[in-house]
Amino acid sequence: MDDSRYAREAVLGRMMQASHAGGALGNGGPQTAGYDSQAMMLGGAGMYDGKSLADEAPAAAPLAFWTQGYGAWGTFDGDGNAATADRNLGGFISGMDASVWNGWRVGIATGASFSDVSVDERYSGANTKTYHLGGYVNGAVEGFALRGGGLWAWSDIETSRAVVFPGFFERQKADYDADTGQLFGEVAYPTQVAGVEVEPFAGLAYVSVESSGFREKGGSEASLRTSGIDQDVGYTTVGLRAAQTVMWGDMAVTPHIEAAWLHAFDDVTPGASLAFATTGIGFDIDGVPLAEDSALLDAGLDLAVTDRLSAGVSYQGQYADSVSDNAVKGRLTWLFN
Repeated sequence: MDDSRYAREAVLGRMMQASHAGGALGNGGPQTAGYDSQAMMLGGAGMYDGKSLADEAPAAAPLAFWTQGYGAWGTFDGDGNAATADRNLGGFISGMDASVWNGWRVGIATGASFSDVSVDERYSGANTKTYHLGGYVNGAVEGFALRGGGLWAWSDIETSRAVVFPGFFERQKADYDADTGQLFGEVAYPTQVAGVEVEPFAGLAYVSVESSGFREKGGSEASLRTSGIDQDVGYTTVGLRAAQTVMWGDMAVTPHIEAAWLHAFDDVTPGASLAFATTGIGFDIDGVPLAEDSALLDAGLDLAVTDRLSAGVSYQGQYADSVSDNAVKGRLTWLFN
């Protein structure tokens, strides 16, 4: 299960918001994301007095602060080998970015996430604390929005499992570290169809996970050890975003929706080489496989609270034959003078 996806999508979401007309402050939806409240009231979907709001929007603020919190819950089905795993996740990503040249922005992001995994059929579970740090850059070239970045994450993992059979019981525990590095990029084409702002997009991501070795504690006969676990996974994403801004009193409100196809490749089935700590007899195991193909859905609502403050909330789901993952996200963006 790729929990790093939520950190990656938080950063991509910020770049999507900042890359549209108007720069730093927006609602998270395509194109309308950069319009200030006055421009939205004058032009609605994007035009007034024959001019594009991109031409009338104020210059991008030099510095913007943003934060996104998220909570997710999911089920990852077993395959006859590995048992079904349930996962709960909560975390946040915060960042700051600045305009550097002709609409291009660069920024840094950091955050933390906390998850627990339970595998009831194996009387097993894990708790993970993860801390993120990375950077990103986005801009436009001939009408195309270009976005890219990288994140590094440090995780502290605690596992527990029960070894039970007639006449025998041991509770084995382990505590070890893992590092996750990821690079990601996206190209999109913001446009307008029938008064609705739309954005077809395609993305690519590469995620590499490397854990330290560990030796279980809790009993001498069933404890296991390993020298470490590595996993490299690639992702391609193709989809479409749409948004429409309307006025609610003096506030600009933007409902938005995104649908995409996510394809995973390379090490989609995690594996590990283990050995009994006492005898040294080794064997290989496979974990719950990632879904190779799944549908992503993101739907929400964003509010331009003031000309310097925006907020939003959205639901996100991932659906596949073997995966059901759901998340709720909240976002806040504030401009500095």
